[in-house]
Amino acid sequence: MRAAFVDVDGIRTRYLYEGDGPPLLLAHGLGISADCWLRNIDALAKHFSVFAPDLFGHGFTGFRDLAGQAGHGAILEHYMAWVDTLGLDEYYACGSSYGAGISSLLYLERPERMKKLVVVGASSVFRPSSDQQKGFSKSYENATSALRNPTLETCIKRMANVCYDKNFVDDAFMLVQLSTYAQAHILPAYEAIAQANMNVELSAPYRMVEKLEQVKLPTQVITGREDVRAPLQNAIDGQKRIPNSEIVIFDKCGHMPMMEHADLFNETVTEFLLRN
Repeated sequence: MRAAFVDVDGIRTRYLYEGDGPPLLLAHGLGISADCWLRNIDALAKHFSVFAPDLFGHGFTGFRDLAGQAGHGAILEHYMAWVDTLGLDEYYACGSSYGAGISSLLYLERPERMKKLVVVGASSVFRPSSDQQKGFSKSYENATSALRNPTLETCIKRMANVCYDKNFVDDAFMLVQLSTYAQAHILPAYEAIAQANMNVELSAPYRMVEKLEQVKLPTQVITGREDVRAPLQNAIDGQKRIPNSEIVIFDKCGHMPMMEHADLFNETVTEFLLRN
């Protein structure tokens, strides 16, 4: 696995990458970074060219004022511009949590360019509109407990709160999170994006739960049975509305299947993406 920085419309953007096959994009969740894929990139790179960016205002990627824009919109625009900067015309896409919503919106914006979609722990995709603000509020409370007081202990506790077993938390990932949270722009960026996300009216155009029937490409839903952020029944009900889709449920698994059960995750995603 390697890292690189690229200028995307004036925003210094970091991404992790490896591999020499068809492009596969990985999008992380809200308030973390591309390093959540540390246990996946090299394994997936045996079959794909894997690209995992730090999304706008996250990790080691820069931020600018939202100027009244929805967080989803600003992140999606940056994500699309990053894809264009890398010159990727056709790709597979996989997103975790908030990144699953961004990946799904990327498909709706450019349906002809995405070949298959993997949706992981996706409260952002399947949570009912009536429960949106409550869901974001819980995530916000957990994230800011570390962002406002970044220590290794608070970073570990934040992630342990959403994993089935705290021993599944990746130590290397926690060290990187501690470093990213120490940057002056990260807390204000997270606050701005999260507050915009909790604005039901502002974020309404980006609610995937109301657009599931529009997802026409082969789609795999991966969810943890014990995910406290993405209720299992929401995923089951939502997956049924996506025409060409399947669902895979990981037992003894919380919100981070790619980290908590990395080998199973890598095998599951690879088989799906390579399937004819």
